[in-house]
Amino acid sequence: MMDKRKLERLRNTKKAKQENSFLLGAAVAFLSRTGIGKLGQIVKISKSLLKVKWDDGTTELFGRAGQPFYGKVDESGEAIRATASGKPIEDLWGTEDGPHLTLATDSVKQTLAEKRKKGEESRAQRQAERARIEADPAYQKRQTDLKRYSEMLTGLGANVENSWNDAANFRIELDGIKPDRMEKLVEAIKAALTKSDEG
Repeated sequence: MMDKRKLERLRNTKKAKQENSFLLGAAVAFLSRTGIGKLGQIVKISKSLLKVKWDDGTTELFGRAGQPFYGKVDESGEAIRATASGKPIEDLWGTEDGPHLTLATDSVKQTLAEKRKKGEESRAQRQAERARIEADPAYQKRQTDLKRYSEMLTGLGANVENSWNDAANFRIELDGIKPDRMEKLVEAIKAALTKSDEG
């Protein structure tokens, strides 16, 4: 079994190699638990942090070894590691086994491109299915009815939605009903539902 000192040396060596590989301008990718997530570039390096600009224009901070950073920065742009009283702040960094930055090699870029292509194809399929559903006259009638019922209940603290469990029915939420009106409301609902069942 490897002793603690040797294990710590190995970790420090690995960390140093990772830090040295993350140079200014380097192309990087975010490796999440579900696979490579996004592609970006290192645009700033400080003593404790890497600043990455993603393809979508957003930026994110990471530790020098590529681990996620969950804390705040001071005026100089460095990680704030302790509170005003000097107490170390915990959980500033992600774990070694968790999501992290990796250099965007050709293999990584190809994997990301394939993932994006699959995502775009899946989105296109969902949009086509949505368009098919919305073109259905039954769906259009249901949406028209939903809007009409909602307008009828405007100002009464009521909300009409499609039923969660039955696509053929509606669901009504009532809010702010005063106690003295509850009995009349319940009677009216029972009468309406009974009449509906009989019809």
